[in-house]
Amino acid sequence: MVDLKSVVKAMCKAYPGGRSAMAGALGMTETQFNNNLYEKNGCRFFEIVELEAMEDISSTNHLADYFAQRRGGFFVEIPNREELDHVDLFIKGVKVAAKSGKVDQQINISIADDGVIDEGEKAEIMALHRKHLAARDEYVKSVVALHEKVDASGVQARGVGGLTKRVE
Repeated sequence: MVDLKSVVKAMCKAYPGGRSAMAGALGMTETQFNNNLYEKNGCRFFEIVELEAMEDISSTNHLADYFAQRRGGFFVEIPNREELDHVDLFIKGVKVAAKSGKVDQQINISIADDGVIDEGEKAEIMALHRKHLAARDEYVKSVVALHEKVDASGVQARGVGGLTKRVE
């Protein structure tokens, strides 16, 4: 995501019914929503609580990903042990390998013609790299969560699985 307007548009696109449904879910008309989005007719851009509500409503991580990227980080979901099994780990592992391969392919494509990486190619490589690192981090945390020792009552160790998402 390049800017917050793009983030809002992506969250609307992910929500069934799109922008008009998102506006309704926030208790505003589509005209009010558009005025906020484009800062027209004396309206300010959305407040942070409205942006957070849009992310929750759309069930996406676009806003968290935007803020993580803004600070040079990446968003990683924390796995929930109850939702994991060995098939999930295998699938996550395959996705990590695929994302790693995409980074390597983009590097190869970028230097194949002229031997240098321009700003656009660098941005694409780094975007793919962030996705790879996030997938790898999620995979490792999933392996740990699935195989972590639990106490005698079957309760997971303190601090594990309590959060469902975090930003690194």
